[in-house]
Amino acid sequence: MPAQRLMPPQLPKRLRTGTLQILTHHAEHSSLRLAHCDFTGQIAADVLFEQVEFRRSSFSRTALSGVRLFDVRADVTDFSGADWKKARFRRVEFLGCRLLGVQWSEAGLDDVLFKECNLESAVFASTVFKAGHFEMCVLRGALFEGADLRDVIFHRCDLTNVDLQGVNLRGADLRGSIIDGLKVAPKDVQGAIIDPTQAVQMVSLLGLTVSPVDEE
Repeated sequence: MPAQRLMPPQLPKRLRTGTLQILTHHAEHSSLRLAHCDFTGQIAADVLFEQVEFRRSSFSRTALSGVRLFDVRADVTDFSGADWKKARFRRVEFLGCRLLGVQWSEAGLDDVLFKECNLESAVFASTVFKAGHFEMCVLRGALFEGADLRDVIFHRCDLTNVDLQGVNLRGADLRGSIIDGLKVAPKDVQGAIIDPTQAVQMVSLLGLTVSPVDEE
C-alpha cells in the first residue's frame, strides 16, 4: 500500500523577516519569518498566519480559539499547554516542536506533518485529520477520542497509553510504533494497518487470550 503523501507548506523562497510581540483578535499575519517570538499566555480569537515560518518561538499556554495556520512551518517552537479549540491547519509542518498537553480539540488538520515532536498528553478529541503524518514523535497519554484518523501515518512513534476510543482508524498505519497500553475497542481498530509484532500486542489489548487447542 503506498504511503500517503503530504502537500508541503507553500512558502516563498524569500520571506520578510519580521517581529511580532502581541497577538490581537482577527489579526492576519502573512509572508513572514519570525524567530524568538514569545507569545506565552496570550489570548486572541480568529488569528490567521499564512505563509509564515516560526523558529525558536513560544506559544506556550496561549488560548487562540479559531486560529488558522495556512502554509506554515514551525521549527523548534514551544506550543506546550496551548488551548486552540476549532483551529484550522492546512499544509503545516511542526519540526522538533514541544506540544506537551496541547488542547486542539474539534480542529481540522489538512496535510500536517509532526516530525520529532513531543506531544505527550496532547488532546485531539473530535479532530479531523485529512492527510497527516506523525514521524518519530512521543505521544504518550495523548487523547484522540472521537477523532477521524483515516489514513494517518504514525511512523516510529511512542503511542504508549494513547486513547483511541471511538476513533476512525481505517487505513491508519501504526507499523513500527510502540503501542503499549493503547486504549482501543475492537470496532476502533477496524481497517488499521499494524505489523506482526503489534498483532500479538493488539490481541492482548483487546482482552483476547490465545491458547493452543487441547489434544485428546
